[in-house]
Amino acid sequence: MNVIKDTVSSLFIIYGTLNPFELCEHLNIKIIISNLGNEIKGFFQRTHGYEMIHINSGIEDHEMKYVCAHELGHAILHSNMSISYLIENPLQVKNKFEIQADKFAAEILINYEIKDQGYGQLDIEQISSLICVPTKLIKYKLNI
Repeated sequence: MNVIKDTVSSLFIIYGTLNPFELCEHLNIKIIISNLGNEIKGFFQRTHGYEMIHINSGIEDHEMKYVCAHELGHAILHSNMSISYLIENPLQVKNKFEIQADKFAAEILINYEIKDQGYGQLDIEQISSLICVPTKLIKYKLNI
C-alpha cells in the first residue's frame, strides 16, 4: 500500500484534477505569490485556521507548479506535524518530510506511467526537460 499514491488517487477521484493550483482552490488553501528573495522558492503556512502556500514570484511558471505541488504535499501529508517536533529533530524530520513532499509532487505532476509514454529511449534529464519537472521527481516516479 502506497499512502502517497492512494492520497493522490483520492484527490483525483474527488476533485477531477491533479493541477496543484486547482487542488489548492478546492481545498481552500490560499496561494500567495510574492518576492521571497533568492534562497526560498516557497513554503507552506498554517495559521489561525487558514492554510497558505507562499511561492516565490522570481521563479519560472513550471517551477511554480512544482513548488505548489510540493507544498501541497506538506499541507496534506503533514497536517498534524508539531512545529516543536520539527525544531527538536530538524535534520531527521526535514529530510524525511521533504522527500515525502517531493514524492507527492511527482505523483501529482507525473500522473501517468513514464514507461508507457514512449520515453524509453530518453534519459532522465531529457524526460525532465521534456515534461518540465525536476529530475529527482522522475527518479521518484521510476523508483530509481
